[in-house]
Amino acid sequence: MQVKKFSGKYQNFSPKKIYKSIKQAGGSSKLAKETLDIVKNKIHKDITTKEILKIVLSNLKKEPGVSEKYDLKRAIMSLGPTGFPFEKYFAKILQHYGYETKVGTKIKGKMILHEVDIVANKNKKFMIECKYHNQPGIITRLHPAMYTYARFLALKQQRFDQPWLVTNTKCSLDAKRYAKGVGLKITGWSYPEKESLQKLISEKNLYPITILKELANKTKEILFENNIITLKDFEAYPFLNLTKRLNISKKETSVLLKEVDEILAI
Repeated sequence: MQVKKFSGKYQNFSPKKIYKSIKQAGGSSKLAKETLDIVKNKIHKDITTKEILKIVLSNLKKEPGVSEKYDLKRAIMSLGPTGFPFEKYFAKILQHYGYETKVGTKIKGKMILHEVDIVANKNKKFMIECKYHNQPGIITRLHPAMYTYARFLALKQQRFDQPWLVTNTKCSLDAKRYAKGVGLKITGWSYPEKESLQKLISEKNLYPITILKELANKTKEILFENNIITLKDFEAYPFLNLTKRLNISKKETSVLLKEVDEILAI
């Protein structure tokens, strides 16, 4: 059986992939098997991955926090219409892995002033360019990789050790080959296997606030303004302080923090 992807292309239906993803999201073996059985019973010719996702997420609600983690890719694509929140988010991730980071640094090159998305230091000095997509079905292709490396060459006198391209989608084979050839580090949604974006997030529970499905856009913006970008950032704010900053009731704050705790507890 083949299913239709967001891009319009078709791929083989993979029950093992769904089962594994549910387990990775913290779901029990019982929930994973039950959900897979429901999908198998409802699958039909030309079913889309979007339809399958809806079926899966509906059943995963039986175990608190699992549906949110399973839908991580959507949460990241909901960070905003522009790439800036994603830049701040990835900088936060790096900080939890021991990097010192600066976002949106303007640096003088040979001819013009360049704005580097993230400057990161940890034994080496990295020049990081972020390629953010807020729509599913998009692949980061060769051009962003070439552009990142070209900027690195233009700023070489600034003593950067390595260029780094970060994206929230999959990368094309050409982009990976080019990166390997010129020494460009790439972090994509599922690449490289041991240090992919998905892996970096899940290993330390660095989930973005947009994973909270009932979060209003206005509240999301206020959280960003207060540098609350990951669920772990809530830990720095006392209950009453958070209620005041978000301009919401104590009850709404309690509901919000309960959902945060459920996701982080898995």
